Amino acid sequence: MYKIDSWWAGLLIGLIFPVVIFFLYWLFLHSQINFPVRFIIYLKNGYLLSNVIKLCGLSNLVLFYLSLNKKLDKFSKGIIISVLLYVALVAYVTYYHEPELY
Repeated sequence: MYKIDSWWAGLLIGLIFPVVIFFLYWLFLHSQINFPVRFIIYLKNGYLLSNVIKLCGLSNLVLFYLSLNKKLDKFSKGIIISVLLYVALVAYVTYYHEPELY
């Protein structure tokens, strides 16, 4: 278990895990829409893309909690970096791809 205790592994897994959750979100809730192009257009038109990205990014909390319990400190640092990257992605999508509602 301690072989995985590097911040690179935490960053990589922290970036991939929300993408898997995004795919599962589509699979269980919106599988009638073609993935990924039509589904992303659907989310953009409904002003939901940033909210779904936030929901998928929250899945990193599970990884962070498990890594803290296993005392994988470097892995936790990689998870935190990936969360910050997802925060930047949410800000970008919110301000540049979802138009103002006012």
